[in-house]
Amino acid sequence: MGYRTDTLCGIFHSQALRYGDDFPFLTGKFDREGRPSERFSSMTWKEAREEAIDLAKGLIALGVVRGDRVVIFSESTPRWIIADQAIQACGAIGVPLYPTVSEEELAYMIEDSEARVVIASTQPKALEVISALRDREDLIIILMSPWEGEQKQGVYAFPEVIAMGKQKVSRETIEEGIQRVIPDDIASIIYTSGTTGRPKGVVLTQGNWVSNMHQCASSEMMQRERERDLHLKALVHIPLCHVYGRTSDYHVTGLHLGGELVFAESYQTVARDLLEVRPQVITSIPRLFEKTYEIVQSSLSRAKKPYQVLFHWAVDKGRFFAESLAAGKRMNPLHLLQFSLASMLVFSRLKRKLGMDRVVLALSGGGKLSKEICTFFRSLGIQLNEGYGLTETSPVINFNQPELFLKKPKSGLKRLLYDWIVDTTIDLMIVGPAQGKSPYANPISILKLTFCYYTLIYRLRVKPGTVGRPVIGTEEKIAPDGEILVKGPQVFKGYWKRPEETEDAFTLDGYFKTGDIGMFDEEGFLVITDRKKELFVTSGGKNIAPHPIEVSLIERLYIDQACLVGDGKKYLTALIVPDFESLKRYARDKGIAYSTPSELVAKPEIKALIAKEVGVVNANLPRYEQIKYFTLLDTPFDVSTGELTPSLKVKRRVINERYQELIERMYSNP
Repeated sequence: MGYRTDTLCGIFHSQALRYGDDFPFLTGKFDREGRPSERFSSMTWKEAREEAIDLAKGLIALGVVRGDRVVIFSESTPRWIIADQAIQACGAIGVPLYPTVSEEELAYMIEDSEARVVIASTQPKALEVISALRDREDLIIILMSPWEGEQKQGVYAFPEVIAMGKQKVSRETIEEGIQRVIPDDIASIIYTSGTTGRPKGVVLTQGNWVSNMHQCASSEMMQRERERDLHLKALVHIPLCHVYGRTSDYHVTGLHLGGELVFAESYQTVARDLLEVRPQVITSIPRLFEKTYEIVQSSLSRAKKPYQVLFHWAVDKGRFFAESLAAGKRMNPLHLLQFSLASMLVFSRLKRKLGMDRVVLALSGGGKLSKEICTFFRSLGIQLNEGYGLTETSPVINFNQPELFLKKPKSGLKRLLYDWIVDTTIDLMIVGPAQGKSPYANPISILKLTFCYYTLIYRLRVKPGTVGRPVIGTEEKIAPDGEILVKGPQVFKGYWKRPEETEDAFTLDGYFKTGDIGMFDEEGFLVITDRKKELFVTSGGKNIAPHPIEVSLIERLYIDQACLVGDGKKYLTALIVPDFESLKRYARDKGIAYSTPSELVAKPEIKALIAKEVGVVNANLPRYEQIKYFTLLDTPFDVSTGELTPSLKVKRRVINERYQELIERMYSNP
């Protein structure tokens, strides 16, 4: 049986028939009952397909019909994807929620979406739903893991639902349902986390998702990777309920490229999981790369002097290589030889220590990644690429994807040579490293790589500091006030039950207003400067974008989080959360005694240390953007306290209210 190739469920079932039991698809530390386990276990494509079909039967047996909303309230697990595919097979609409939402937000989103069914990961999550919606006796809750003790009315475990479906619903019913799904059908309602106000449900169709999946993988290099059927392994740690993680890991690496999705235990265990899994693809937020960079710098500061000298020499050569690629310029043979030596002597060893020695593609999104950190990772030979998008755009509208900046020969000897060079490069830079083989391991591979570089690959453009050019099929322009406007097949159809806000989200000529401020460089690469609504206007009339300054602060070794203050004020101040791990090491080395975090941040030596870091940032800013005073906090901003969105963006309004007294001191009695 053939399936549609323009719907997510059609693609999933097509891939499952193609790969069967030959390749793993979903891997995690869970047993067959959904309980946490100490060891990784895998589910093949065929097994995933069969479980999704069986669960879909159960949903229909419970009364789910086409167009119904079904909530997924769960951490990212293999069964998250099973649940999503089961919902799609019924023609229903998935409503994925962050597992960290408050009880009030949980109740609001379930009620606003008019969901009839909630699929929850664990018993505590199911109890949260019951507590939040005490009056909803009609609500059905399905549990991904077993229920311990007396099971509450209206709650079912996965095996119960599957058994019910097998008794009451035929396989043909599900197959017909999958075939009935079309691109215009609503696939998901995703509630934007928002830094202000109540969440809004973003309506995304099957066509939105599939268009964006193809747009993200449209470069020639990505297309050839797909043709090679490499089955790359991704370490999934960004929530699948977040539009970015869902597209990058689930849709592109999983459904499109046929890769294996290995689920990290949590975001906090990623460093350990990297060493155990040794993935080939990493999709993450800027903070992971910033934190990794800080760890490398901290370790370097404690290394012996000869190694420090060697490391700085190697990074200098790597940076020259990365900057040459960004500019599309060939390095001379001496510089290329030096970069090869740096890779052999320093970078290969460092990447093994980080668990990134097999990474052939790393992606950063969900926030601004600094040019310095992006360049650092690319200097190591890790192809870190940045993109840009929003929930309303499924999400990607710009992507710094590796693309050759030249016209491809149509035929003849030039075309044959072109194809050989591209295929050889993929062998040396993707296939080999994905298997743990360095392209610098022997003279023959070095000679091949050198030839490929000088003839063609030096044109493989990625520009750190930008988020790339618009993805294929996307129109972008900059409004007179600097706002980025966009059109394309990935742009959403509207907000759930909010027609007025939907209308306000678009210009009269049909462009979606992103709310972000940006500019294109001379080659069409987009640079994001800030959020339109977050621009500060000082009492002196200066417009200031706070986010880039905050990014510069958290790049510093001893700073973990920062929130700028200054809208309507005479000058800028900052609330700063130190990196306590680095701070504790510093205190230990300097003999600074303390017993609690609050005592530590109150020490004059610590304040002086952070002041020095702030001074480094200030040195690169115009006077009106410099931070005049700061306050150190002893407790990090957190999602659970409402200070961060689930995607870890600061909720400036909440932070300003919570720390109002401390802020006032910086302006009245600093």
